Amino acid sequence: MDEKRIEDRQLAFLVDGDNAQATMIEEMLAEASKYGSVIIRRVYGNWTATGQVNSWKTKLKEYALSPYQQFPNISNRYVTKNATDIALIIDAMDILHDGIVKGFVIVSSDSDYTSLAIKIREHGLFVIGIGKKETHDSFRRACDVFVSTENLGKEEEKEAPQAPKGHARPRKSPRDAVEILNRAFDYAVNDDGRALNGDIGAALRRLDPAFDTRTYGKASLLNLIDEMDDVFEVERANHGAIYVRRKGDGQVPPVVEEKRPMARERAEAAPAGPCRTANEALPLLLEAYRIVDKNSDGTADTFRLFKAAKKVDPTFDSINYGKEKISHLLEALPSHFVLSRKGKSMLVRKVERAEKAEEEIEPEAPQEIEPDVPESPEPVAPSAPARSNIDILKVVSEAFDKVVKDDGLAYLPQMSKEVKRIEPELDFRSAGKAGLREFLEEFADVFTLHKKGRNIYVSRRKGRRPSQNISEMVK
Repeated sequence: MDEKRIEDRQLAFLVDGDNAQATMIEEMLAEASKYGSVIIRRVYGNWTATGQVNSWKTKLKEYALSPYQQFPNISNRYVTKNATDIALIIDAMDILHDGIVKGFVIVSSDSDYTSLAIKIREHGLFVIGIGKKETHDSFRRACDVFVSTENLGKEEEKEAPQAPKGHARPRKSPRDAVEILNRAFDYAVNDDGRALNGDIGAALRRLDPAFDTRTYGKASLLNLIDEMDDVFEVERANHGAIYVRRKGDGQVPPVVEEKRPMARERAEAAPAGPCRTANEALPLLLEAYRIVDKNSDGTADTFRLFKAAKKVDPTFDSINYGKEKISHLLEALPSHFVLSRKGKSMLVRKVERAEKAEEEIEPEAPQEIEPDVPESPEPVAPSAPARSNIDILKVVSEAFDKVVKDDGLAYLPQMSKEVKRIEPELDFRSAGKAGLREFLEEFADVFTLHKKGRNIYVSRRKGRRPSQNISEMVK
């Protein structure tokens, strides 16, 4: 049922008596009652004339219908019909602005009511159209729901010549609904590849208000989907919800990890030899994660990641890296991947800023402490001319700006190399320091050292920028 349905919705049931047959009034009212309570029931026409409107006379009292007379302004049957249309439209607008109903049922096959249906919908009210299947698309699509009288169970009077015995009225095959069902499924599908049966029904109404499962010989949408078991698969949850999954749509199996017996078989079949480490699988896993279909939150199912890894390298198997399952292999790389469970599915997400971690961090260079110069009876000339702290700090600041990363940190060994590149003759001993690290510790009001594991990083204190006067920074 469409999401606009409200249990206590009050409806106005307006019939164009010059255009609709009365033989199906019971089915029409029953259909309207699916969407709310019919509190206004009116039939419009010229009751003094002979014609189709006379078929309604015997139904007025039986179904509590109110007849509304519309005399023709000119003695012409076409003008009479237009006069009925105008009278119905004017009354509908009066009812609309009175605010006593939440929806309208317009019984007619005349496309002249298209503008009325559009105006009602613009005011946020629900519109149902009931008419023949030949009704023009403009009126059918202007309604929230359009019901064909051919689907209401009885044949209208004065229809086309009756088909020969043994030949029932032709109906569309359920296979004819595959295209629109696929489109509705695409609208309603969730991230897990499933769609609620009710959401598909709502999408069908939006795509085609005239869609009706009875057109395809089925009493309900679920029966229609069950008929196409080679295209769709129905899942019934314990809490009563009904899900639909499209076959061959890359759906995730209920159990996404390899079963243990299969893993043991692969382990037994694996060639003997040294086992590869998890880090050796990292480039392949990163490429597989890049190409795999991911959810809106950036996570990917481990089963799909395994399939993507097989596309990158058909010989890939977690057993080759000493892990029974791909999830175990991912757990061995915590700095790159994070695992989480959602229902029966195992999801993986790439750690933010993992790209930086992908670059192998070079080991910390030993402190640049020059070996002590052996004592000699002869004085040893300095290896470099003496430099003031201001001059050295200028070079250090320039080196920091060259190697600093987006997070504001510079790797100390890289910074030391940059200092040597900028000023090859610079010697920190001329400033009385053993190396760059000791020099930076001296100027703690300018730079801060950070230790992460075995590595040391440098950051500039807030407010200290190269544009500042260096002499003030040294003070």
